[in-house]
Amino acid sequence: MALIETHIYSEVLAMDMTVNVILPQEKQPYMGNKKMKVLWLLHGGSGDESAWLRMSNIERYAIEYGIAVIIPGVLNSCFTDMEHGENFFTYMTDELPSIVRQLFPILSSKRGDHYISGFSNGGYGCLRLGLARPDLYAAIGAFSAGDKADVPFVNDGSKKAKGRIEVFGDGDIKNTDHDLKYLATQAINTGQVLPEIYHACGSLDPWLDLNEIIRDFFTGLDNTYDYSYHLAEGYGHTWDFWDMEIIRFLKSLHLKQDNTSYIGL
Repeated sequence: MALIETHIYSEVLAMDMTVNVILPQEKQPYMGNKKMKVLWLLHGGSGDESAWLRMSNIERYAIEYGIAVIIPGVLNSCFTDMEHGENFFTYMTDELPSIVRQLFPILSSKRGDHYISGFSNGGYGCLRLGLARPDLYAAIGAFSAGDKADVPFVNDGSKKAKGRIEVFGDGDIKNTDHDLKYLATQAINTGQVLPEIYHACGSLDPWLDLNEIIRDFFTGLDNTYDYSYHLAEGYGHTWDFWDMEIIRFLKSLHLKQDNTSYIGL
């Protein structure tokens, strides 16, 4: 297996960025026209591009399921184009995929071979990216993922309030591109092929209520998104839960041991 720490310059962000890449050599014959499927893996609000590598067994899972893993860092942007900051949504959906394909031509460029997942802020992020750009990902795996549009905002001068204003501004974000339910509805209305969604939360998670709002919304759509929800009894907002759920998500993708996709098929 190859673990590659990649340092790139982003024109969109006008700064250097770090992206970790896992390439499971052991089960991938690097020959012919075979291309590797890709999991985009997003960190939480207090983490960075090293969190999954340090706190989970994602390297082992990448080998077991024969899938490349791209782990970007996006600071505290919530994976969106910030109101008072940089355009991290544009970076994640337009610039970074192009850079990754250029640097790692072994990776498939087909939508059906790309999946996105994350926890907490990254859970919101993977839904934010996947619902706004359903043309990029075949499936979404969101863990401990609430909608920022459902979080009450009080401008009390706290550090948390200042961070919220930096990312989303100080106004109501319902029915905007920061609102997951709005994005999901917009994607349906455009008639695009929609990603499958696997959503999970622990029963002891302090933000379980936010996850249940998302659950109720998607289950009310008559399974338009091929949506499934898993409530993990006895688990909280913790790495033992997220490490367990990334396996469940990978299993839901029905990946084969020799997980490659041929050009033109």
